[in-house]
Amino acid sequence: MTTVYRIAQLLSVPTVRSRIVLALWLAVAAAVTVRLSVMLSNPILPGESFRGSDRYFLDFRDTIWTPGRFLLGGGNPYDPETYLAANPWALPFSLYAPAWLLLAGVLASLPYLVSVIVFQVISLGVAVVMLRVICRWGLPTFADVAVPAGLLWMNIWYPGRGALSVQMGSLLAVLGVALVLRSLTGLRAPSSRPTDAEPTRPRTVVDRACAVGVALGLVKTQFGAIVLVGLVGGRHREVWRGIISLALVSMPVVIVCTVATGGPVEFVRSVLRDLAVLNSEVAPTGLRFPGQQRFDLIGQLARYGLVDPPLWIEAGVPLLALAAALVAVRLTRNPLLVSTVVVTSIQIGFYHSRYDLLLLFIPIALGVGMAVRGELTSVTERIMVGALVLVVLHMHTVSRSLIPGFDVRAADTVDLVLIMTGLACGMYRVVSTRRRSPAST
Repeated sequence: MTTVYRIAQLLSVPTVRSRIVLALWLAVAAAVTVRLSVMLSNPILPGESFRGSDRYFLDFRDTIWTPGRFLLGGGNPYDPETYLAANPWALPFSLYAPAWLLLAGVLASLPYLVSVIVFQVISLGVAVVMLRVICRWGLPTFADVAVPAGLLWMNIWYPGRGALSVQMGSLLAVLGVALVLRSLTGLRAPSSRPTDAEPTRPRTVVDRACAVGVALGLVKTQFGAIVLVGLVGGRHREVWRGIISLALVSMPVVIVCTVATGGPVEFVRSVLRDLAVLNSEVAPTGLRFPGQQRFDLIGQLARYGLVDPPLWIEAGVPLLALAAALVAVRLTRNPLLVSTVVVTSIQIGFYHSRYDLLLLFIPIALGVGMAVRGELTSVTERIMVGALVLVVLHMHTVSRSLIPGFDVRAADTVDLVLIMTGLACGMYRVVSTRRRSPAST
């Protein structure tokens, strides 16, 4: 806390602050240049097998460019039989919302490497918007510094690099979750005051942002829990507007896929077959594939040998995690507590990979903002925020190099334990605060 206070004091000097901001943006430009230079020097190309490949942009090729090309040719990427027959070298297409394929179709019309570069530019723009929304909520006074600092760290930290390079869906979903949580809990962190940089927004703007957030969160289906969080939080109209808007935007893709498979019934069957492929033990992206580097609890259990857990575990873990998120939303409107419980519950309970650790940026920004204002006084909340900060600062390569016998599985386990610590502390604070002030909301 003393370090945070000293940094805040340093940034209060205008000349020092402007120089730091400029230096951060220059560092971002350098980091982006280095990252893209390395990746573009060894890209995986269409037609090359993903098995055993150490080339870059695999997820971009197989979740955007290849399914986009198949869609433009009149095919249905959600039908694994026809899709994999036409592209035997590709990964099965994941269950993104059909609206995702609108972007895929546009980029797939370009030559492959050109589409890669265009995608990188778009991803950087989305990342800046995501960080700006999060930082202007949690750190409104220092958003000009926090945005480039966060973007710089994303180019260094593996989950951030992955999201920027190939997983724009994660960036959009995190932005969506942030918009919904901000709408549920208020525009500002506890006790923060309006500033010229962060004026009070009209309620209609907040409502529309919440609806957009729901739609963005649903782009990746594993973020679907945000719909129930919004409904339990009382944002019924905005949730339904978001769902309807996403459905309308998705309609062109749904029509093409339906025609390609011979009608609505066959399209539904193709989606069900896709789910079966993704859940099969032999599928390279299967939910039970033991080599998949997942962060949710069931995925970690699979990596420790419980490849096919009993139904009560497979169904119970997501339900308990969802219940924790919904209870927190019902019992409090504290932004830090709600965001912590919701994002850690989503991480632990539902299928997630490392890219989605970017969700932790939301409670971390709120926690650091409270520390700067001297409001992070609870020991439990300090432990909670500290645990999540450690996850974001944890560099797998460094820990595996420094600790003998420490492998990727062990490093991921450490992160999972820290996330569960954040969830436990968050729930404890929610319940204890509610007991002390039963009338609070």
